[in-house]
Amino acid sequence: MSLAFTYSGTLDAVDRIAAGGQFDALWVSHGKYLAMNDVLKSRILAQEKTMLSPVLLGLKASKARALGWDKQEPTWRDIADAAKAGKFTFGMTNPTSSNTGLTATIGLAAALAKNPDALTAADLKNPRLADFFKGQSLTSGSSGWLAEIYERDQSKVDGIINYESVLLSLNAGGKLAEPLTLVYPKEGIITADYPLMLLNGARRADYDKLVAYLRSKDFQTRMSAQTLRRPVNADAVAATSIPKRTLIELPFPGQASFIAALLDDFLSDVRIPGSSRYVLDVSGSMQGGRIDSLKRSMLMLASDAPVGTGRYARFQNREEVGIITFSTEPSPTVLFPMGSTPEQNSKTRAAIAQFIEPLASEGATAIYSSTQRALIELGEQRSRAQEKRYYTVVLMTDGENNRGLTQADFVAWFRAQGEGVRGIPVFPILFGEGNANELGDLASLTGGKLFDSRSNSLAAVFKEIRGYQ
Repeated sequence: MSLAFTYSGTLDAVDRIAAGGQFDALWVSHGKYLAMNDVLKSRILAQEKTMLSPVLLGLKASKARALGWDKQEPTWRDIADAAKAGKFTFGMTNPTSSNTGLTATIGLAAALAKNPDALTAADLKNPRLADFFKGQSLTSGSSGWLAEIYERDQSKVDGIINYESVLLSLNAGGKLAEPLTLVYPKEGIITADYPLMLLNGARRADYDKLVAYLRSKDFQTRMSAQTLRRPVNADAVAATSIPKRTLIELPFPGQASFIAALLDDFLSDVRIPGSSRYVLDVSGSMQGGRIDSLKRSMLMLASDAPVGTGRYARFQNREEVGIITFSTEPSPTVLFPMGSTPEQNSKTRAAIAQFIEPLASEGATAIYSSTQRALIELGEQRSRAQEKRYYTVVLMTDGENNRGLTQADFVAWFRAQGEGVRGIPVFPILFGEGNANELGDLASLTGGKLFDSRSNSLAAVFKEIRGYQ
């Protein structure tokens, strides 16, 4: 028996299955979101937990000592109050795209509710939820990238919310200036249990064989030693660095509608808004199917998608979106403030669609001059800002730079800038014959991440990037 993996985020995996995706099994960090879907839960023919890792706050040891959390465990209310007061900052993944962010948000809502076992609509409007997110200064679309970016620049935040296993791995990696203290709130946490779920009854024998192997004493012991996750087999030996403590579990909502409402409220009213520049290649090489693909991707972000993760990917309230199209040189930036109400947001998304639809391709390719313009504009905006925002640049190109600034020119300019510019990540999208090495270097230089649309649709990549904004 051999395994072929198709990788996807938890919420996106549910969408793919709902859209008719055919898989023999599903293996995600948390299966409860799928299990509460009335349409899809009947497809789960069997499921078995394979390992455990709670979602926690990891704080720099000095910050945990200053807050007294190294000796006395705080409540979630204590954590929210400290975040609101500016006593610590943290990074967390976007709950609409990553399980750690989703789990932490659900756990927080449950812990702050009057009755965690029976969450109500009023619990979604708890002002302490917004208090907590005032401390967030770093976002991400995946728990892995969040750990990487924290390890690369530990001055960005005081800590991160991530799996216990990831936090322990960071401590064991030898690259942290000071270790992370793992904070286990008194009310409890929500633990990822990595269920392997059978979707194809014809593969039941193979499924049972795989489950037996994954839950065996020997595999569980090796898995724990290598990944620092907790074994589910009581006979297995857990890694020595895993704290020997009983985990208190917070309740998980029983209705998908509650999670949908929680995420909608998070995006529209709670999260720190973003200011972004979409730097879009409309040079001659984009003619035909490529410019059409670009248009479809941008129109998706400006759509009125009513259900699924598509509605989380679209441009949200309180964001500011700037679009810079470029060929031989960058065109003037067109700004689209997304408004603070559903009506304003819908009107602005329609205006974005109206701007995108007539785009045509011609001319050469000025990648670095166009990216420079985006960074300069966002850097100036950042220096004047009265509120906390995330600043990002998304660069989509299918060619190599042949006009304006060279790569060397751009690198020299960027390194001479202050933190106002150097703290803005660029997320290049590799498309067509784009130079993978140069775009990867650009992402690394700016603290961003390279996305490859050659192995996925451009629309799917644009949707994924939204988790990082």
